[in-house]
Amino acid sequence: HAQPYNTAPWNYAGTESVTAIPADDVDWILVDLRDALTTDDAVPATSLAGWPKAYFLKSDGQVVDLDGVSLPDIGSPAIVNNLYVVVRHRNHIGIISSVGMTLSGSSYLYDFSSAVTQARGGEAGYQEIGTGVYGMVPGDGDYDGKVFSSDYNLWSTDFGLTNVYSDADYDMDKNNFSSDYNI
Repeated sequence: HAQPYNTAPWNYAGTESVTAIPADDVDWILVDLRDALTTDDAVPATSLAGWPKAYFLKSDGQVVDLDGVSLPDIGSPAIVNNLYVVVRHRNHIGIISSVGMTLSGSSYLYDFSSAVTQARGGEAGYQEIGTGVYGMVPGDGDYDGKVFSSDYNLWSTDFGLTNVYSDADYDMDKNNFSSDYNI
């Protein structure tokens, strides 16, 4: 199982792969770290050397390394300004942190789930997915940064498929059913 971001629009050449997706991991995500003064300045040119990287997202929203358990090790980068995190998923609208990550001991921490304001732009690409819990907007199966009829068309083409890894599987249950349309 290789990371799925080696095609447009991501064109990520990373070689991350596993023989099996670890238990309780929902899917691959692509994470980028950017050193900038503000979130508006955190453009692709400000990415740290060696980034982005592919990781797993657990069902509780935690990002983990390829073993499915360990937190990602970002090393000890020399941060000049603030460290912003960008998260992309193959059928969700991508997000970037609204403020720089906090250094706690030797780890950088950021909790996107605590408020809609944790993602730059807030509700423009972020939503409450449970009471007081916020997450990425699903439904962008064609990777254009928007949820439109083209995403519905993708879903309708794949409707009824079971046990598949599909960009139109918006609820991530490996099936393309009405539950994906409802999302």
